[in-house]
Amino acid sequence: MSPAILALIMLAIIVFFILFEKQLKIPMNFVLFTIPVIFSFLMGYDLTQTSNFILTQLSTVMNQTGYMLLFGLIYFVMLTETGMFDVMVNAVMKIIGNRLNVVGIMVLTTVLGAIAYLTANMSTTYLIVFPIVIPLYKKFKIDRDFAFIICQTAVAAMCWLPWGIGVIMSAMMAGTDAETLAAASIPWGLCFIPAIILQYVYFAWRHKKEHGTLGLPEGAEAEADNAEGAKEKEFARPDLFWVNFLVFILVIVALAVFKVPSYLVFVAASMVTALINYPKNFGQIWNKAGMTFFNVLIMLFAICFYLAIFNAAPEDGSKMSMVASLAQLLESIFPAFLLNYMHIIFLLLAVPIIYFVPYQLYNALYPLFISVGAAFGLSPIMIIAPFVCNLALATSVTPMNSATFVGCSLIEEEVGPYTRHAAPIMFVTNIVVILTAALFGVFHF
Repeated sequence: MSPAILALIMLAIIVFFILFEKQLKIPMNFVLFTIPVIFSFLMGYDLTQTSNFILTQLSTVMNQTGYMLLFGLIYFVMLTETGMFDVMVNAVMKIIGNRLNVVGIMVLTTVLGAIAYLTANMSTTYLIVFPIVIPLYKKFKIDRDFAFIICQTAVAAMCWLPWGIGVIMSAMMAGTDAETLAAASIPWGLCFIPAIILQYVYFAWRHKKEHGTLGLPEGAEAEADNAEGAKEKEFARPDLFWVNFLVFILVIVALAVFKVPSYLVFVAASMVTALINYPKNFGQIWNKAGMTFFNVLIMLFAICFYLAIFNAAPEDGSKMSMVASLAQLLESIFPAFLLNYMHIIFLLLAVPIIYFVPYQLYNALYPLFISVGAAFGLSPIMIIAPFVCNLALATSVTPMNSATFVGCSLIEEEVGPYTRHAAPIMFVTNIVVILTAALFGVFHF
């Protein structure tokens, strides 16, 4: 059986488990650990080959993001426990008072998300933004899913940064340099502005419909104060606010300005924060912070199993990978009259497709889009530039991306309910961005 057919069967099984996860009560990470291994055997690979594929993928992912996630989560859990973000929120509330409302908080989320993404890493952005804004969302009783959606839309609008790994990889696919692709993608980032405003309007309407006001709900002040008082019993260190804030600023500068490897920055910051704030219970705070990473780590490994088998192919080229075989099948069955619109169709359907399959699948299809587009006079830049920003919308609303688990752990929501809630909103957002780009002549087709 061809790798393409096996890939389609495997995808169908994975989609089935995603759609009926609640009814079947089978953890998604268990499915991703077992199903791809079975299909590796069906493709004719033995246990040693399968193991090598998986270990290679694990090594790649851990080197790229795994260690950053580990120490980044530990650092920001520690920082949240110190109460630094609570002090900042309370200070903002005292200064702004009744002038701060739901719309203002959403705008703040966008601004912080755009600034934090100067680090060019989604997980790092979540780690910076959510501890700051989530206390405000709780105080105003705003749906915390809104925070994730708004932040991710801001991130997507900024995804053209030439030092981002996504831009670099896409530029390699397009046969150009990151700076050239970034310049072509900036107009796409600007096309997100109407979509962001429409999100504000929609979320504000939903919030007011539920709570009757865009201001501070009645009784919310007392509830927030009680919650803060409970938090300050054990690990809060408000007297060390300025020390912790200085370390936090140094972390941002090291990541965004000096481009120090993120895992080294977070290792150092975690050590310093623990030693300054908890010299007598160092182990206790490390244990509490470290547990946050466990679920993310398990899902990260599960996704690696999935990706490894999807891309598995012997070095001698004797067999095609599932991804390569799928691309070949797609080109052969795609209607001829739609070939010149292939990349547009996949761009429009990015959110629902990536909900079920890893976004890396799109990266693997770039050469196909480019070769088809070339036959119709479209340059590689014209084909790839639209995906740079728009694909980022989809990557936050799929259980196939480890960063989604990081964000959900920080907003204190379950991944399944969040992705089911956010995916339709991001699908509409993606359509709005594409229509805006077409209206202003940014989209070339």
